[in-house]
Amino acid sequence: MEKIQKMKFLIKKTPTIVLVGENTKILRKFIEHLISKKLLPTHIMIFETPEEKIENVKFYLKKTDFGVIILKDEIKDFEKFLNFLRELPPKTYLVFNFEEKRLRRLKDLVNLHSLSFGLSDEADVFLSNLKFNFGMNLKISFGGSIIPFWLERIFGKEYILSLLATICFGILYGINLIEISKAFKDFEGIPGKKRMIEGISGSFILDDSKAFGEKEQKESLEILNEIQWAKRKICVLDDCSREEILEKALKICDLVFVFGKKESFQKMEKKVYFFESIKEGVEELKKILKENDLLLVLGSEKKELGDLVDEIRKIW
Repeated sequence: MEKIQKMKFLIKKTPTIVLVGENTKILRKFIEHLISKKLLPTHIMIFETPEEKIENVKFYLKKTDFGVIILKDEIKDFEKFLNFLRELPPKTYLVFNFEEKRLRRLKDLVNLHSLSFGLSDEADVFLSNLKFNFGMNLKISFGGSIIPFWLERIFGKEYILSLLATICFGILYGINLIEISKAFKDFEGIPGKKRMIEGISGSFILDDSKAFGEKEQKESLEILNEIQWAKRKICVLDDCSREEILEKALKICDLVFVFGKKESFQKMEKKVYFFESIKEGVEELKKILKENDLLLVLGSEKKELGDLVDEIRKIW
């Protein structure tokens, strides 16, 4: 089967993009969105591969007339990956995250066209301004031009970096930046990943139920802190969260719901509610949620808080 695929590829020399890393789902969705808007060809080949299996895509990158590698996250074996890049034809494009310091070195060590993206103005494509509302209002800079972007009801660094990487790809493919900006006005995020949805009683839910790491939880709380329109801010987490996460939630939120045992945290306050089951918490939330309340649901490896989201979201 693979042999037939390669033969077809040699005939068409399909444009090829390789997304390297363990966490490329959001990035792929951004690129596929450009395809759905007919800004990219439907026959483009998208490979998602961990660094360890990068050799599997070498054939396609060597034979295509338009090949791009995107590096959003740090690489583990720098020398091995460097040798891989050196074996690619000079016509290959390298798009890399300027925030990762080791990736910056690649630009001068390989004979490939490159484009960097990041939060620093030293990157080729960078974020020059960011405001939170019912989504993210961004200004993206490239080559002296500043283009506004609006991402509806999604938040966070993961979306921002994936957007910047996709913009780089679009630039290399020859798509006008204004067209790219227009295309993403109706982009939808991934369920459970810093996505805002409507809740019951006129409330809103910032659903981060699929993000389990402490770093991601802190970012979600910082985003919640920046959103100014909410009448009340409520956070839902479980007793596996670190105590500093609870303390941060207490500083930002009017109410905090914790699923688990009360003894899990040393610091207690009146605005903290403990529940042993999702069902109990849902019933209480249904009683107290009001118009323009904003409920942040943090990820839990212990409890399926996505079920809670399903129970209190608005059903059309």
